[in-house]
Amino acid sequence: MFYKNLFFLTLFFISACGFSPMHRLSDNRQTSSLTEQIGIAGIPNYEGWLLRQNLQDNLNPEKTGGSKKYLLVVNLQAPTYTDQSIQGDNFASRETVRISASYTLKETSTGKIILKDSTSATGAYNIVKEPYATNVARNRLREDLVKIIGDNISLRVISFMKSNEEKRESETVSN
Repeated sequence: MFYKNLFFLTLFFISACGFSPMHRLSDNRQTSSLTEQIGIAGIPNYEGWLLRQNLQDNLNPEKTGGSKKYLLVVNLQAPTYTDQSIQGDNFASRETVRISASYTLKETSTGKIILKDSTSATGAYNIVKEPYATNVARNRLREDLVKIIGDNISLRVISFMKSNEEKRESETVSN
C-alpha cells in the first residue's frame, strides 16, 4: 500500500513541476514543424554519412524538402584510439574509441550562428586473436558511437528550437 501511494504521489509531483516529454505524441507535429525547417550540411567520410542520415531521420522524419530556414553544420573529428588492458607481452586486449563532433546551427538568410556546441561519445571493444572479429567489433562500435552523437545533437537542437519557440510565444503574449 505504501509503494502504491508513493507512486501516485511521485506522479503528482512530476505533473505539477511543468515537466513535459519532448517527444510526446501530441507534440510530434509541432516538433516536426520546427525541425523540418533545418537543413543538414554534408559531412565527409563514412561516419559523416551515417551521422547525417541519423540527423535527417531524427530532425526531419517526414523527409520534407523545400527551402530551409536553418542550416546545421557538423564537424566530425576522426576517432581516437587508446589501448587499455596491456598484457605482459605488450599486447592490448581492449581498446577505447572516442569520437567528437562540434556543430553550429545557422540562420540561412543571415548566416548568424544561433547555436554552437559540441558532443562526444566513448566506447570500448575487446581485441581478440582473430583479426576479422576485432575489425567487426571496431566498426560496430564506431557506428554505435556515431548514432549516439547524432541522437545527442538532435535532442539538443530540438530542445533549443522548442525553448526558442516558447520564448517567442511568451514575448508575443506579453506584448
